[in-house]
Parts: sequence; C-alpha cells; structure tokens
Amino acid sequence: MSKLGEDVLFLISENLKDDIISLYSCLLVNTVWCKTMVPNLWKIPGRIPLTKKANDILFNVILLHLSEESRDTLKIQGINIITETSQRPLLFNYIGLWKWLNLELLLETMIISKNIEKSKMSIIRNEILKLFINRNTKFNYFYIPNDFDHQLLYDISWAESCFSELEFFNYNNMNQNILKELAKVSKSIKKLIIHLIDDDISGIVRLIEAQKNLSEVHIFCYSGLNYESLKTVEKSLIKNATSIQSLTMGWKPIITKFLLYFVNLKSLVMEDNIMENYPDWCQMSLPVLKALRTSYIPANFLVRLIESTSGHLTTISIFCEVILYKGADTGRLIQAIYQNCPNLRYLETPIKNCNFPEFKRLLTNCQDLNGLIIIDEKRLNYEELFSILTESSPKSLFKFKFIFNKKFGNKLTSLKSIFDNWKDRKPILLQIDLVNCFTQQEEQEMKDIIEKYKAKEIIKRFDLNVVYDVEEFEWVQE
Repeated sequence: MSKLGEDVLFLISENLKDDIISLYSCLLVNTVWCKTMVPNLWKIPGRIPLTKKANDILFNVILLHLSEESRDTLKIQGINIITETSQRPLLFNYIGLWKWLNLELLLETMIISKNIEKSKMSIIRNEILKLFINRNTKFNYFYIPNDFDHQLLYDISWAESCFSELEFFNYNNMNQNILKELAKVSKSIKKLIIHLIDDDISGIVRLIEAQKNLSEVHIFCYSGLNYESLKTVEKSLIKNATSIQSLTMGWKPIITKFLLYFVNLKSLVMEDNIMENYPDWCQMSLPVLKALRTSYIPANFLVRLIESTSGHLTTISIFCEVILYKGADTGRLIQAIYQNCPNLRYLETPIKNCNFPEFKRLLTNCQDLNGLIIIDEKRLNYEELFSILTESSPKSLFKFKFIFNKKFGNKLTSLKSIFDNWKDRKPILLQIDLVNCFTQQEEQEMKDIIEKYKAKEIIKRFDLNVVYDVEEFEWVQE
C-alpha cells in the first residue's frame, strides 16, 4: 500500500481533499505520500473552519515564510512574534500551495490572536500581504471583509498573476477602486458574491462585465439604493445572462424583461425587506429553473414566476410571515405549484386552513415530494393538517419540518397520528421548532413521544429547535 504509484496517490488525494483528518494521516506514511498529499491539504485553510489551536499553528508557519527583510522591518517596529522554535527550515513553500485567500482569516483572526498592539497591526498585515500577493502564488478564491482596511490593497501590484485564475470572489466592502483593479486581471470568475452598500457601483459593474464565464452571482443590497444604480447592475448582469445559472438578487426587478434574459438559470433566490407590490409588467420565462427560494416576495408575482417555468422545479422555498399573505394568496401559490411542478422534491410554503383542499391536491400531484417545511401559522388546524399528511402523502415523502407555536400547545395526539399510521414507509427525518414560550414540561413530553417512535424505527432522526442553525434545506441531506 505504501508503494502505490504517484498517479494513484494523486487520485486518493483528490478524493480526500475535503477530509482534513484523513489527509493528515496520509502525510505520515512516507515521503512520497507526504509530497502528494500536502498540496491538497494546503488548499483547505480559509475554506473550512479551523480551531484556535490550528489557526495559531498555521499563523506560525506563515511567519516562517517571511523574508529577512520583512523580519527586520518587524523587529525595527518592535514586533517580535517570530520565536526561536519558529526558525526551523520549511519542507515546502506552503504559501505557493494556498488557494483560498480569506483576508478576514489571514489578516484579522490570526493577527488579533497574537495580542499585537493595535497601532502596529497594519505593519504586519502589510508584510504578510506581500507574502501572498506576488508572482509566485495563484488563488481560486478571494474574500475581502466589510471592515477591511482597503488602504493595504492600494500598495499591492494588481498586475501580478496571482488573481488571473480566480474563480470565486466574495466582496463586502464599499471601495470600488479595488474592484476596478481586479477587473483588469481576473476574467475567469465563476462565482461572485457582492454586497451593494452605496450608490457607487462603478467597480462592481466593471468586474461583472469583465468576466467570460460567470455562472453564479449573489448580490445583496442595503435599502435606500437608488433606482438608477440597481438598473445599471441589471444591465451588467444581462451581458452575462446566458452563462449565469444561479442568481441571488436582493431587490425587485427594474428592467421590464430582466428575467427573460436568463434562459439557462437553474437557481433563483429573490429577497426583499418589505412586501412591495411587484410590477405586473415584469416579463419572465425561466424554462430550466430547478430551485426557487424567496423571502417576502408578493404572492401574485410568485404565481406568475412559477407558471413561467417548464416543470423542472424540484426545490421551492417561499418564506414570509403568514399574516402578510391572504388565504387566497396562499391558495393560488399552492395551486400554481401542483399545476406546474410535477417533479417537486422539497417544499417550504405558508399555508392557511382554507388552503387544505389545495394542499391535498398538491400531495396527490407531486408524487416525488421528499421534504416538507410548514411555516408557522397561529390559527392552523394541526389535527386536519396531520390527517391530510397521513392520508395523502406520497410514498416518497419522509422528511418533515414543523414550527409549533403556543397555540399548538399539548395537542401531541394529532402529531402521534402521523407516526401511528406510518407503517411500511421510509423512517421519518423530523425537525420541530418550538416558539412562544413552550414550558420545559411540554418540551420534554414531546421529546419522550419522539423517542418512543424512534425505538419503533418510525422516526430515524429528530432535531429540536434548529431553525437558526442550518440552511433551510440542509436538513434533508442524509
């Protein structure tokens, strides 16, 4: 096993690239294994969370790469962070293997942990930045946090090739000059995350238009941005519309035919802070859309959007406080879903008592439905809801998430009715969120009931109160 060829070891390394523990153990086999595994191991920093101890070790390794000139600069300024134990020679140029350049981790988290005087932090940040941004490095990912001192980036040479192969850029800063410089050298960004903070979007527009194969764009904006700025952003996105397959937009469409241009869009996230009326003149056609996630978007707009798809939607998440939707609104939504989404697998939707007949038709028509999230409704008749789920759920449905408020109270018998009638079906994956002051006794009673059905293998997995801990559909992953 220890004498496997380098090509085989490379394949092993690629398969283990997200498993830091296994990769580390492979380093200890022999020199050949070590040399093969190290490149993938050093792609991890900045990509997955590390413990404080791991961050400290990592920072010490970074310091070992500092040139004598940089070390002298730090010493002159009274910065003595390179210890004698840090003087051992390096086996690899680890900085050259680094692929995820996260400036928050590199220049904030790690440096702060060293308790360096605040007045001297910019000095060491500058020396470390020179280590990473030069002709000997190549990055796939680049993240600039909101409160980052962009003055540090003015002193670097953007002409260096380290950003020429950038594929993922996450920017949460107001400075547009940085984006303009990046647009000159980075043409291959595939995934872009941008926060619109003010009306100066000149750098954002230039960066978007410079890309040759932009496939995933997430743009979040603060309220108060003017109409013309958002319209300009839309125009720049339209120029890349045919390559974009995933889009997140935090505003309502400005250009009439904006959503008509994205003919290859597979995932759409629309978020708004207020339930404004969306214009009826918005034209849309999303023939290959598979995933739709919305937050506080008016029902009439969503109905038209769902109707514009061609039956490929598999994931729908419609989040909004139920009180903001009328019964007729939620009814039209549910109807649009079961009439246009035969391949639906995961659904989060608001529902009211008057929608139960439509909801029953949805369960009948969507036979591939796999996971269901029911949004909290204080007056919801849970007994009838659970009765419908028991009688009409397709065989594919076994993942549930419910939000119970105080109105639900101790009506656990209605919940038990699902479990008692869940024989000869796939064991349930269940999440329950209790809100509005459930007592410890009520919570414990629910846990006891769940454990009883876990013992009977009716329930496979149960999570309580995780509404803020996971992404909305992450729980459906087995």
